[in-house]
Amino acid sequence: MTPGEAACIPDTERKLDMATVTITKTQKSLITLRPLYFLAFGTLCCASTALSGLVLYSLNHSAAAPMHASFGPQAVFRAKAWWKPNTKFLHKTSGLQPSPQIPQIIHQSWKTRELKPFQKQWQKTWISNHPTWTYMFWTDEDNRDLVADKFPWFLNIYDNLPSDIERADCARYFYMLQYGGCYFDLDFESFKPLEPLLDNVQVALAYMTQDTAHPLSIPNAFAASVPGHKFWLYVIKHVMKNYECGKINKADVFKISGPLMLKEAVEEYQSTSISDDLTIFPPMQVYGVDWNWHDNATMQHVFKVCHAANVDFDATKCKTYFPDAYSVTYWSGELTWGG
Repeated sequence: MTPGEAACIPDTERKLDMATVTITKTQKSLITLRPLYFLAFGTLCCASTALSGLVLYSLNHSAAAPMHASFGPQAVFRAKAWWKPNTKFLHKTSGLQPSPQIPQIIHQSWKTRELKPFQKQWQKTWISNHPTWTYMFWTDEDNRDLVADKFPWFLNIYDNLPSDIERADCARYFYMLQYGGCYFDLDFESFKPLEPLLDNVQVALAYMTQDTAHPLSIPNAFAASVPGHKFWLYVIKHVMKNYECGKINKADVFKISGPLMLKEAVEEYQSTSISDDLTIFPPMQVYGVDWNWHDNATMQHVFKVCHAANVDFDATKCKTYFPDAYSVTYWSGELTWGG
């Protein structure tokens, strides 16, 4: 360990201690919000029917929610009506109700609200298979607003991360910490409702491969959690240490905020006496497609039809290989980030 690393670790631990205290306090302030009306484009419209049954879990720093709440991300509810950024809501609270299980919220994110056609197609499967769930769509702008508003102690690191991909990585950890629910990358297709998968689960990730020792065996393309779960503090601590201690090349996304970092955080968490609430699903339940199949002679034929960037991609045929899966990822990185 270099002198610089030794000097930065106490500061990182101090920030995490402060964050832990903040999260502990805010967990006590978990509010169930039941919006009754929404205000859009200056017009007050009754939405009690369309929004009936909606529950938004929000960790606030006070015990009482303000009469007007502004939520950054765009969201879809059972009526399939889109929320716009900065839309105001008139709501009432139904008291303090800490979440006993993973909230029925699906989070997804992209740079802007302009999605490619194939992204929209897969996005719709999450909405159609979960008609009573809350769907929250986040942009890069929304992500920064979330960090600035709820986690200002992380904002300097967030703003100085080398790329938008690293910032998007961190944002999904904060979705879990603040709201809970489920996060899926936009190249996942939903096959069936998630309720059975999440029964009695507090926090969850998933293996991508049967080779659980592989350094990339636990991607960060999926996560599920109750809000405020302590595991995410371990994850954020690793991001902070990797960034602040100069242990790695800060341009290495996998190491600073992605799957390599996540696996390290999982291993540290599993070494504690409090880790029995972390579930890691087998690959065939969530990811389906193992990225390592691209150079596996036995499984290459499956990868060819399941890899969105491949000329032989066929989503219908791909589904036949995963009859018991709740979802599958088509690993569309080359298509989505390629412009």
